[in-house]
Amino acid sequence: MLFWTNYKNWLKIADTSLPRNIFGYVLVVCLKLLKSDSFTLKPYDDPKEIAKCGIDIGKRSFLKEKLPERNGPRPSILKFIAPNRQTSQKADEAMHKLLAKALDNLVAEHSAHVVVKTSTLEKSGDALFIHDNIITPHQIAKKTKREIAHVHTGANSGDYSLHLCLSPTDCKEVISKQWGERMGLAGTLVPQEYLLIYTPRTEEEVAVVKNIVESSIMFMTGGRDFID
Repeated sequence: MLFWTNYKNWLKIADTSLPRNIFGYVLVVCLKLLKSDSFTLKPYDDPKEIAKCGIDIGKRSFLKEKLPERNGPRPSILKFIAPNRQTSQKADEAMHKLLAKALDNLVAEHSAHVVVKTSTLEKSGDALFIHDNIITPHQIAKKTKREIAHVHTGANSGDYSLHLCLSPTDCKEVISKQWGERMGLAGTLVPQEYLLIYTPRTEEEVAVVKNIVESSIMFMTGGRDFID
């Protein structure tokens, strides 16, 4: 039976964001009805969507520099709506460590803006959150419960890709330059700005992903200037 085979395959990579049982899988099947276009850029030019971010913030780019084109084709992605992970072009342990170091450096640099807690969206693993001393700046941050970004390091589905939110302008840049794509539920259960960022495969790609995460920090904390 195809349903049972797919259920068994899902269990092998299921994470903690949903119950790891038949009820969790049925929910995954139902959620597929909400799947959105992974690569559309249309929402990011919508004035109503931009307004959700705050007009000044929503129209800005927070990337320190324009992104280069990502080398090669996009990775393949799991057919399940959750977990949202890539199945090809995975990096080695050396790149995982470089990525972890890059994120640790960002947390240290933006300690007045960011705090690390257990991910609310993944239900496990560390995530970057808006610091408690900052008022929730826009509707996007409210919908993610103030979570900025997390890396997928789980035992079953640890591909070291990331989920994060960017300004509409930066969403267009990331998607068009092939550094990521929209999460399957973007625009329904999560914001339009909720993206999957592909795992970096080289030291140069780690630097690019660090730039993307830093722009996410800036956007999600209200577009404020960097702390000296």
